[in-house]
Amino acid sequence: MTSILTATANGELHGLINTLTNSVPFDDFKHMTPADKAKCEKEKKEDNRLVKARYINHRGRHERLSKPYCKWSGDPIKQYHLIPGHTYELPMGFIKEVNEPLIKVMKRSGLVSVDGQCLKADESPLDKDMEQDRIHELVPISF
Repeated sequence: MTSILTATANGELHGLINTLTNSVPFDDFKHMTPADKAKCEKEKKEDNRLVKARYINHRGRHERLSKPYCKWSGDPIKQYHLIPGHTYELPMGFIKEVNEPLIKVMKRSGLVSVDGQCLKADESPLDKDMEQDRIHELVPISF
């Protein structure tokens, strides 16, 4: 399988930059009940569907997202490197994984700064607990 690598003017590769073979073989969902097997096959088909999406980084245009993706046994491990403002053709499962983090990161009350950056303009501590803002987001352009 041949793929064309995309690079910026200064030579930074982005998009799908590497594909590795998976040492775990695909088991064809053989240990599942027929209902669960049908559900997983449908979900796998949906996760592998390619969708065009624009990458947004809420910290700024200088930030990047480098992330491997492999959800199902037997699937190749794909390494993505995304640059804000660019449009990529990505699997729907990857988009879901980036947009719906499993762990909600909280900013706790009494906190003054995160990574050396003040949370409030007047540098006072937070009054109450709140969810941290999303950093990475993929906005689907076509379905």
